[in-house]
Amino acid sequence: MSPAIGRRNSLVRRLVSGMAGSLAAGMLVLAFGMVLAQIYAGVTGMPGPGIAEVIGHLVVAAVMIVLQQRSDHEPGRVGLAMVFGVYVIAGATLWFWWWS
Repeated sequence: MSPAIGRRNSLVRRLVSGMAGSLAAGMLVLAFGMVLAQIYAGVTGMPGPGIAEVIGHLVVAAVMIVLQQRSDHEPGRVGLAMVFGVYVIAGATLWFWWWS
């Protein structure tokens, strides 16, 4: 059993972690949307997002979810670093694949 289980975190830590969980879940929804868009594009013959982008989003979503899940079981700075890792990955994904 992890030492962080049963240990109460501060309100700020819970809010930051909860928002990171929402980002991870949102990235998973976005990745599945990309899969559906690629399937639709393949069926209709239209250009889609591309296989590399779809796989990239699926990998990013999986990494974010694993980081978020592990951060809930790690005490102190290690868990907090994992939470901020979720934020950094989300920002980098949106920047490189959507905004640049």
